[in-house]
Amino acid sequence: MRRPRSRAAIFSILVVGILIFLGVLYAWNTANDIFLRPTGTSKTNVTVDIQPGETTAEIAADLQKKGVIRNAYAFIIWARVKGLDKKLEAGVYKKINSSMTISDIIDNLQNGRPDEILVRVKEGKRIEEIANIAAAANLPNFNKEQFLTYAKNVNKYPDANKYPLLLNSVPDGGSMEGLLFPDTYELAPTATARDLLKSMLTEMTDNVTKNHLDQEAKKRNMGVYDFLTLASIVEREAGLHDDKSKIASVYWNRLYTDSGKAQTVGKLQADPTVQYARDSEKTPDKYWLPLEDSGANIAPNSRWNTYSVVGLPPSPICSPGLDSLKAAANPANTNFVYFFTAKDGKTYYQATLQQFQDEMAKHPLQ
Repeated sequence: MRRPRSRAAIFSILVVGILIFLGVLYAWNTANDIFLRPTGTSKTNVTVDIQPGETTAEIAADLQKKGVIRNAYAFIIWARVKGLDKKLEAGVYKKINSSMTISDIIDNLQNGRPDEILVRVKEGKRIEEIANIAAAANLPNFNKEQFLTYAKNVNKYPDANKYPLLLNSVPDGGSMEGLLFPDTYELAPTATARDLLKSMLTEMTDNVTKNHLDQEAKKRNMGVYDFLTLASIVEREAGLHDDKSKIASVYWNRLYTDSGKAQTVGKLQADPTVQYARDSEKTPDKYWLPLEDSGANIAPNSRWNTYSVVGLPPSPICSPGLDSLKAAANPANTNFVYFFTAKDGKTYYQATLQQFQDEMAKHPLQ
């Protein structure tokens, strides 16, 4: 004689059945998201910017945020099934829209070429660093050696005569150091070294012109190349929260005021120029590492060592951003000749050497 099933057993079977049903329903909905086209959705394309090393989870989150897909998890599953991580090219894709299925989107990303490739150049980079950044940006036609040849030798650059900044500012035999504007550049996948230089030189020209920086510099007794050189030093010298116009005023006072020149003999004594001199004499694994000795003792014979030479170095030392350009073209009106950054991160400015020494005694250095 069979014993009747207990209520607990029946309840367990019911729960298992519900769970199976929910699992099947979830799998069905996920499959629909992957393979079926959404209804009532716009066909307007969106821009998807995929950066080098970006994961499928990050891409999925971006697509969902932009309303292109409804289910980020479904995208991740199918992307891994199709091996998207192994075939995806970083860049900007402009032909993705929410009328496409997840499978369609992955096929587009996997098999298509980016519509544009981004080259992100941050402020304060020197020519060699910019070349390395561009070389790592997945531009098939970019030639690093060609870029360096043109950037370090203006007279070898085929388009030099199109840029007054090059023709009228850079000394004979000079380079483009300091004239390549730091920004994010959207380039065609076919872009070459010459194309990137065109874009960067054009941006620098436009920023100088539309902000009348050349005219502002002239009012301060500076030519364009001098103010670009000063801006590059300010860029490397200033911390995140520093007033760049104050830092620019310190160097401007050392260059052009009687009090500043009397106290410093016209020497800027800027550590970033020594870093540039050191790294130019022997290529380092990493640029801009801190100095391990007094600036006067490192690369002392270099024309870029402003502990040794009077006045500005013979060229800029990096690519300055717009804030540094504005600060150098129109420094703050101060009597500061010295400054230092303390361990607390605050920058202190002084008008005399005695004030400088007294203030330093009160605050530990970084």
